[in-house]
Amino acid sequence: MRTKEFDPDVVLGRALDAFWENGYERTSLVDLVARMGIGRRSLYDTFGDKNALFLQVLQRYAHEREAGFREIVDRAPDARQALRVLLETAVAQGVVLRRGCLTVNTATEPGAGDEACALVQRQLDSSKELVGELIERGRRDGSISSSSDGAVLTAAVFNAWLGLRVRVRAGAGVDELMADVASVLGLLD
Repeated sequence: MRTKEFDPDVVLGRALDAFWENGYERTSLVDLVARMGIGRRSLYDTFGDKNALFLQVLQRYAHEREAGFREIVDRAPDARQALRVLLETAVAQGVVLRRGCLTVNTATEPGAGDEACALVQRQLDSSKELVGELIERGRRDGSISSSSDGAVLTAAVFNAWLGLRVRVRAGAGVDELMADVASVLGLLD
């Protein structure tokens, strides 16, 4: 039996970058083979077809994002600061990478498929749940004083968070986006 001459985790990361930069539809198998540095047969044997590979990429991305979000939340002194850092990070990372959020990109790209859409929806649901948890925590720790209904406030902050990621991808300026972050945080008063 032949051993793999590559690290599947490393080449999966390369596939993630290819899909993130170009989207599902515009990333061909030729692009993937070249970017991943492996042969077509190795790609199929290790990851399956393009769709199966994309689903693995989305799962990896979701896991990494969730871990990053949890790290932000765990380091923040209170819930309001956690929300501020989540919003600001969406802007800062997006501006640096200029490729937006893979989850949002996939959600807005036709052709990604039902399974990909289901993975995206699960990630979005998880992120919205995190925002809801932070709003409730903020009310308990006193960092959020808004008397708005919790579900309404959660929806507003979550949708703003998504909107920031879309606007980053569309090329909005940092100053404008950071002003939007301040406006969103004002909803918490």
